[in-house]
Amino acid sequence: MLLRSYTYEVSLPECNPSAETLNAIADLSDDIQEVLPYVNARVKGGIYGHEAGTLRFVWEGKAITLFPRRIAIAKLSDREEAEKVLEWLKDFINTTWENRHQIEPSYRKGDEVRLLDVYRLLPGTNCKECGEPTCMAFSVRLIGQQADIRDCRPLFSDEYKEKRKRLLTLLENAGYYIP
Repeated sequence: MLLRSYTYEVSLPECNPSAETLNAIADLSDDIQEVLPYVNARVKGGIYGHEAGTLRFVWEGKAITLFPRRIAIAKLSDREEAEKVLEWLKDFINTTWENRHQIEPSYRKGDEVRLLDVYRLLPGTNCKECGEPTCMAFSVRLIGQQADIRDCRPLFSDEYKEKRKRLLTLLENAGYYIP
């Protein structure tokens, strides 16, 4: 067992105290840096920083960052969900560590989604059907995982089939949840 225990705190995001989601920070009893390349091989769309000892990925809509002795999780609904995700992570890290001899470690950095890349693949109609005033505003919310890609109804018409395909691939490769 690599990770024995952790302590954690749940709080509102510092940059947006009126947010509807919570963040959790867990301090780890053990250094998990050695397992990060193996976890990176098992998660989809991870953004791995080998030198910094960090791994960011999305799991079930939660933004997770692993550090050598800390875990940060964003987009949690409550403390119960924080506990559930942290227990899953502890089990996932320990299972990965126990099976590391059967896993090819990945030092691949991963794909980071950029705002303009998303914006260019949206229809650009500023139709407001998604609930946002512009496609740029929708792009910001989409990257922050505060919007669902399906909210952009024009994107799912035949006219934007190619853009839709490229955007879904971009988001999927970066580990975003695609319904």
